[in-house]
Amino acid sequence: MDTATESAAQLTAGEQLRRLLPTWRRRLDPSAIPGLLYSRNSPQKKNVSQEDVAHLVGVSTRWYANLERGGPGPYSADFLDQVTVALRLSQEERAVLYLLATGQEPDPPRAVPVGENFVALRAIVNAQPWPAYVSDDAWDCLFSNEHHRSWFPHLKYEPNIMLWPFLYAESRLQLINWERDWARPMLAQLRAASARHPDNARLQGIIQRILNGSADARRIWEEKAEVHLHPDGDRRLMHVPHFDGPRVVEIVALTTLRAVGFRVMMLIPVDEIDARV
Repeated sequence: MDTATESAAQLTAGEQLRRLLPTWRRRLDPSAIPGLLYSRNSPQKKNVSQEDVAHLVGVSTRWYANLERGGPGPYSADFLDQVTVALRLSQEERAVLYLLATGQEPDPPRAVPVGENFVALRAIVNAQPWPAYVSDDAWDCLFSNEHHRSWFPHLKYEPNIMLWPFLYAESRLQLINWERDWARPMLAQLRAASARHPDNARLQGIIQRILNGSADARRIWEEKAEVHLHPDGDRRLMHVPHFDGPRVVEIVALTTLRAVGFRVMMLIPVDEIDARV
């Protein structure tokens, strides 16, 4: 073992975090993180700061900076997963982050099984020029195209469509009018689905995770018993990567005859609809 390799091998977990985390943060492109530039009032921003990452994760700058300095702390899996998404880490980098911060491997990303009868449907989804995906009755994403994964990088680790808006602070930067246009309709959909599928254990578990993990979700859920069957045709405002300004998207929801309970979903920018008419 040469001197450089031996020196690297002797680094403590904290020293390795202190080297890795700033490197991962500095490689980020602020314009690729939807809503970041507008939330920080810095349209010309060239770098992502510690304050920015803390804002994306929903913690104080001091708490995130402590992790980046390699300081000890009771770092939860939820916190580390939010850091993973904010820094756009690979699965290998996520594993290293967990090992250095907690001494343990993370749980593997949850895989959603996909049947062979979806091969043609996957081809249709991949052919779309805008975000498209297929989900089931519990809103687990079976597969999605490159555009959808680019807009929502958390899908590498959490495939459920409903969890991200409520359990990841970054969603509130991207989804404009978060409570009125996104949170309330989505919770109303969950309430309707719960009544329709009371025996779907996965769906009921998703609802409980949201209500247990988000005080805002609990408040909205308890304030008014709203129901919403589907968002097909809804137009909502959001930020998207590498786009100068908020964008209106129309949600298109289609059902399949080959498999009851599955939906083909698309988020179509309204300006692209108008351009194609």
